[in-house]
Amino acid sequence: MELEIPEILAVALQAEVGAQSPLGLQLGGQGIGSGTRLVSSRHFDSHSLNLLYRMGQATGARDLVFQLLALDNLHGESQVRPILSLESMVPALIEWLGRDLIDGWLYQRGKDGVLLAWLVHSVRLVNPAEGMAYVVVGLLANTLPAAGREPPAEPRLRFSGMTWGLSFYAEDLPGRTVAGLFADHGFHKECAEFRREYDMQLERFTRLQPQFGAQFTISGSAWAPGEGPRAAMTCHRLPTATAARCVNDEELLRRRVDLAADPHYWRESGIANGFDRIPLHCYLHLFHLEWHRNIWVHAQHVQEYQYQPSLRERLVLPQAHRDLVDILTADRSFLVEDVVPGKSGGTTILCRGAPGLGKTLTAEVYAEVVGKPLYRVHSGQLGVTASSVEASLTQILQRAARWDCVLLLDEADVYIRRRDNDLQHNAIVAEFLRTLEYFSGLLFMTTNRLGDIDEAILSRCIAVIDYQPPDAADARRLWSTLAAQQGIDLPGTLIDTLVVDYVGASGRDIKELLKLTGKYCRRKGLPMSTEAFAHCAVFRGIPCASSRTGAAAP
Repeated sequence: MELEIPEILAVALQAEVGAQSPLGLQLGGQGIGSGTRLVSSRHFDSHSLNLLYRMGQATGARDLVFQLLALDNLHGESQVRPILSLESMVPALIEWLGRDLIDGWLYQRGKDGVLLAWLVHSVRLVNPAEGMAYVVVGLLANTLPAAGREPPAEPRLRFSGMTWGLSFYAEDLPGRTVAGLFADHGFHKECAEFRREYDMQLERFTRLQPQFGAQFTISGSAWAPGEGPRAAMTCHRLPTATAARCVNDEELLRRRVDLAADPHYWRESGIANGFDRIPLHCYLHLFHLEWHRNIWVHAQHVQEYQYQPSLRERLVLPQAHRDLVDILTADRSFLVEDVVPGKSGGTTILCRGAPGLGKTLTAEVYAEVVGKPLYRVHSGQLGVTASSVEASLTQILQRAARWDCVLLLDEADVYIRRRDNDLQHNAIVAEFLRTLEYFSGLLFMTTNRLGDIDEAILSRCIAVIDYQPPDAADARRLWSTLAAQQGIDLPGTLIDTLVVDYVGASGRDIKELLKLTGKYCRRKGLPMSTEAFAHCAVFRGIPCASSRTGAAAP
């Protein structure tokens, strides 16, 4: 059995057993990427296996712990006599499953590393008229593919998408036990530890699944459908550095869950209990806010998002702008219906100004304060024709309404520019306006345009916020706040000088200049200084007001 060991545990175990020992050499030389080492179990003795098991438990490496439990169960079958023939395999398999029975389930590790349970529904010997005889084992589960399908019209298709068959031929049998044969296919017999893990998965799924429109963070792996109607699901490993944000989109589904199975076969085989419950593969249907597509993620890899209303205090805006955000945050009751029933009772806020002044940040902070997902859409996703704008925007607005989220249409310049003699552009703006007319949620739009916005767009905005470069007081606050966020210690006197030297710098300019100068000084072993900032400002194209702009590089 091949063990997938997290790299940090492989290094720790190597230190315990010795780097030059046979196991130590294997731990240092075998890798499969993504921070994991692949080592065959035959290189371990009982001491090293127990040591690795304790390490896995102490660090919460659940995937590794379940691999070791499966290996332990497999070793426990080593004294069982091998299967001699296909004819003897069926009674041997029934006896094996009935021993230490819990549910009549087998467990496997999915490609995403989670433990999945399957009910053994039937076992039969098949003797075809042509070809070799074989034993087929029928498995049942409420699988990921079955969750998204419409309920079958015919009773005989009840288990459509829920089945899996394992076939065993005479050539597979020599010297093998039942447990070994199933292990070759990645399946292991049930045990109390596996069942506890399943119960934890089910409890988590039951809690998260009904939270339609809630924002989650995900880690580990996700499944996404391929292109085309018959394309298979693809497992995507997610970056470990950051947790991706998703929205619960289960409301789109008509969930199909069938938990009861007919145990008639097993009762006739002399097993009085079990084999009557179909397990659930606890995958949630989510919408990935960065990928802009629906995905499936196991409940084990999903966490409830923790909103941070305190981010409002980090938002550096003029007081008038902050007051407006406070009003919007404190009272959403102004979202009333229009005179015409069904017409827009929503709220549109236009944020306009030069890049880097906090337009997008305003929407992000507002979403955190009100505790709603931020659905950020770039204008390029809407298309460049009237028909594509209608189709894309309608779908986006339907999602936003379904989730009751904050919608941000970023860089909406082309859709809000004043109409002129360009008929295609006029059609795009008209379609944009018409589609927005019946949106009842909260929409932020951002633009770099100031003077050529269509009057019809302006008339539909409850507020238009103009963003200007920060004044001296706001700039001082930005330098101080952003430096603290990046772990940079800036003395007050240096901040005062930077405010004067980089007057008119946007919040984004300040953030990126701090980041670049901090890296430069750490690399060179230099203190943060006006000279270092002036040197790095050249690479950001940020003018320095003082004479130090022309100083030699430190």
